[in-house]
Amino acid sequence: TNYRVLAIDTPGFGQSDTPTLTWNAHNYAEIPTRCADYLNTDQFYLFGRATGAVFGFIAAMLFPSRIKKLILHGMPVYTVEERKDRLTAFAPPYEITEEGTHFEWIWKRVHSEYPWIDPELATHLSKDFLNAGSDFAASYRAIWHYDLPAAYAEANSKMPCPTMLIGGGKDRISFMHSRATALIRDASNCFIPGATDFIAEQDPDHFAQTLISFLNK
Repeated sequence: TNYRVLAIDTPGFGQSDTPTLTWNAHNYAEIPTRCADYLNTDQFYLFGRATGAVFGFIAAMLFPSRIKKLILHGMPVYTVEERKDRLTAFAPPYEITEEGTHFEWIWKRVHSEYPWIDPELATHLSKDFLNAGSDFAASYRAIWHYDLPAAYAEANSKMPCPTMLIGGGKDRISFMHSRATALIRDASNCFIPGATDFIAEQDPDHFAQTLISFLNK
């Protein structure tokens, strides 16, 4: 089976425009269907990674008739205390200075989050930081305000479409995969022991085949 793939930037990241207003998680979750409407596509498969996984989850809840299957990679399931902590001090805006010290700040932050990272991938991530602007955490705050377990309970603890959870043993938030599988019990579970957050970039053939196998079922 052949699949037409479209990679959509989360508004504010990549080459997309930054929202002029403060968006909540539901606003971000509407983007896939708005793009599908533009392409005159009624139903589609949806993939989300990390923050995008939360938005994908919400999209499935908001538009159950639109999404055929859902793949959530690195699904973050925060406790109430963790969400409060993230909102307080986890991702403050960086200051753009004449001396360019913000470049060093970004480089150090990337390495603090991924100590194993190589220079090429670190440079790629640093470019993402610069594209997002000094307040790079707007969409992060949207998911930190969102109570995922409560939303799933309101949906009678049932996904509206076939769903797969992908976790990686070397993912920065690998500890959250067990939380996700314990919460979303009706989802298929795919755990890749050696996978980092960036398995799609580091082993694209393996990752693509993982997704295709689920979609072809």
